[in-house]
Amino acid sequence: MKKTMDKRVKRTKKEFQRTLLALLKEKKFEDITITEIVRKADYNRGTFYIHYDQKEDLLHETIDEMLAELRIAFRKPYQDLKNEINIMELSTICLFEHFLINKDFYQIMLSPRVPINFHEKMVYSMEKHFVEDIDFTSNDVPSDIDLKLFYRYRVNGIIGLIIDWIKDDFQHSKWYMAEQVVKIATFNTEKVLIKDKSEQRIL
Repeated sequence: MKKTMDKRVKRTKKEFQRTLLALLKEKKFEDITITEIVRKADYNRGTFYIHYDQKEDLLHETIDEMLAELRIAFRKPYQDLKNEINIMELSTICLFEHFLINKDFYQIMLSPRVPINFHEKMVYSMEKHFVEDIDFTSNDVPSDIDLKLFYRYRVNGIIGLIIDWIKDDFQHSKWYMAEQVVKIATFNTEKVLIKDKSEQRIL
């Protein structure tokens, strides 16, 4: 009986989450009412209040569950691996596949319609996974490099690529993005060329 109830609760909550996302395609979160949510989900207010005190609770639950799925996608390439591995052998396709499958969610959460800094939440979540799972010290990172800043630099770079990809409506394929992430991560820039400012003024 308990399993049946658990399934029913999960099904109800998923329906509320789907409904909230559908409404967020049309209007800002602040303009959405609980009455709208329950009416569109075909439940009553009593059912909503069994699970949530306010609509913000539903929003945070929706975000937390998706970030949990992101964690699974992030860890999938190396979850069965141990010890040191060449970064060229890791595939991030499943990570980009996660964003493609959930494209509506991410486009909504990165829009002005949601009163949450979702970009920051993504960075915090992925940085946590990097720190917990990956040890870059095997690459002989110089002792004078601050590892916390190093992790943040890596995470923000990947998140920046992903967010641009989302905002460009997934212009490139998941295979292309996965390949580029590995190539960029392993590219070592020791020299740069300073552009001629006089030529820029002429242009």
